[in-house]
Amino acid sequence: MNLPVFDIFRPKQWYKNLLIFIPIVGSLNISDTNYIFLSLVGFGILCMSSSGTYILNDLIDTKRDSLHPRKKNRPIPSGKITRNQAIILITTLLVISEILAILLNVQFFILNSILIASMIIYSIKIKNIFLMDVFSIAINYVFRAMSGAYLIDVKISPWLIIGIFLLALLLAFGKRKNELMFLDKSLLEFRHVLKQYSQKFLNYAIIITAAAVILVYSTYAINGPEQIGDWRLIITIPVALFILISYLTKLFSGKNEGKELDDLLISDKKLLLSILSYVALVIILIYLIPPNIFNW
Repeated sequence: MNLPVFDIFRPKQWYKNLLIFIPIVGSLNISDTNYIFLSLVGFGILCMSSSGTYILNDLIDTKRDSLHPRKKNRPIPSGKITRNQAIILITTLLVISEILAILLNVQFFILNSILIASMIIYSIKIKNIFLMDVFSIAINYVFRAMSGAYLIDVKISPWLIIGIFLLALLLAFGKRKNELMFLDKSLLEFRHVLKQYSQKFLNYAIIITAAAVILVYSTYAINGPEQIGDWRLIITIPVALFILISYLTKLFSGKNEGKELDDLLISDKKLLLSILSYVALVIILIYLIPPNIFNW
């Protein structure tokens, strides 16, 4: 079944931009309607920026994607969207996102510009360079979270930035593992960077990165974020560990058919429910529990 033309915007990838809401939640400003409005508008701007660069990536990868078992049905390689139409969409999305960004906040505009530039450079060059490809993806996640902090003028914990980077790096390594497992070997010629990865290397990289993720998150939760002032988030560590192990189990099982995180969240109800439970638990702990109750 062919994908609808709307999928050229890759709306299933917009979940990455939800990182913009982390600063408003972590700074205890979730009830501030002005901050909520700014974050929602910022989310929309990041979605436009992301979609513009995704279309550019599809345009560059048209030949390669036409040989991919799933990506060949995307609008550009399937011929539903012409090259000229794609260029118009790219220009429109990126220009509008930049105009709206500078109207909101200069710092947010700068980070949005950096994010766009980073994704364009990734699409043109970095995605073909061993290790730099996954590190570039991970850094872009950090930019999303930082843009949310600059948008509402609040601080973001260095531990949180490191944690987001490591989690994104884990997902990037997982994506490469999926591609290596499920992409036909004859198509590796069209994914040059995959020839530089091996299953053994990716297995070690995933395990090491996953261990670093839980270590950093546990340190962050035990020390207690500055805005909260105590260690109540330690209660979320088992849930975070459960989510991490569930993802790794799915990744190493070889039964996920090359699905990325967005597809996994749709197909794996247990994983999705676990993530939603984690989010609900964090909000309950930092907003509904009285201050200093854990300062024993």
